[in-house]
Amino acid sequence: MLMEETFNFLTRLLNYIFAIPMLILGITGSILIVIVITQKRTFRQNTNLTYLLAGAIMTGIHLPTIYIQMILVYGFNVSLMNTNEAACREHTYLRYVTTVAAISFPCWAAFDQYVGTSRSAIIRKRWGSLRVVRIVIVCTVIFWFLFYIPVIFFTGITNGVCNFKPSLYTTLNTYIFTPLVYGLGPVGRSHEKLAKQVRAMLIPQLIILAISGIPFGFQNIYLDITSHIAKDAKRIAIENFLGQVVLIFYHFNYVFTFYIYVYKSSEFRKVLKKQVPRCIRACRLYPTDVIINNSIKPLEINQTNFTQTV
Repeated sequence: MLMEETFNFLTRLLNYIFAIPMLILGITGSILIVIVITQKRTFRQNTNLTYLLAGAIMTGIHLPTIYIQMILVYGFNVSLMNTNEAACREHTYLRYVTTVAAISFPCWAAFDQYVGTSRSAIIRKRWGSLRVVRIVIVCTVIFWFLFYIPVIFFTGITNGVCNFKPSLYTTLNTYIFTPLVYGLGPVGRSHEKLAKQVRAMLIPQLIILAISGIPFGFQNIYLDITSHIAKDAKRIAIENFLGQVVLIFYHFNYVFTFYIYVYKSSEFRKVLKKQVPRCIRACRLYPTDVIINNSIKPLEINQTNFTQTV
């Protein structure tokens, strides 16, 4: 009983010390990536950065919709997905779709680096245009939404935990799909200044992605193997603690992407220093204008009404 309480306490402590700050840093970083890339024309027209922009947007969707639920489960013992079948299926489906879509775009960016150095002009023209990149992004999202539809039908609550039900699809997803998808990480070469900086931004992200995905894959295999075993409170507490460690480690890729970009790219830092203060000033001025406009208009109306009455 004492060990169970200890592991439950450590799990909550991990949430308070690491998970919640990481969530805040990750969402903030995703927003800043979108601001920086969209505010400079050369960034918007760069195919590599367009892929990274798509990845930042998916990360910005994943963290508040999926990671918050995991924090509520492990840190506050609030879990709709472990008590409601529909919520369980929805959570698992969106978790896989947003996770895989987010990690696909850095891989596409690496492929784009390779395309940019291809000796074939046909390949460079076919895959290197911004129009093609946008089509690839849309098709990638649609593909993963369709690919993981079976998750909805093969997910359920087992022993009070939202998990995959025993099936052929579960076996394929655990032992083939997940290791294959999370193991992708090609890196190309380019010689332009901006392309070199993009490569410097991309390589650490891909390394973190590959390393952090390994424990996640082993965790899925373990959960599949032990899904038929009756577990006591002590074992569940230990598994929850280790699951929280894996979850935090895996989300390094989502949380630290922006900070890798800032550290590795001087061009990114320049735009960040220029655009963020501008956005802050705009946010400060806008509410002031609204208040002034709202306060003046009623005064004009009142004065008119008073004149007409007299």
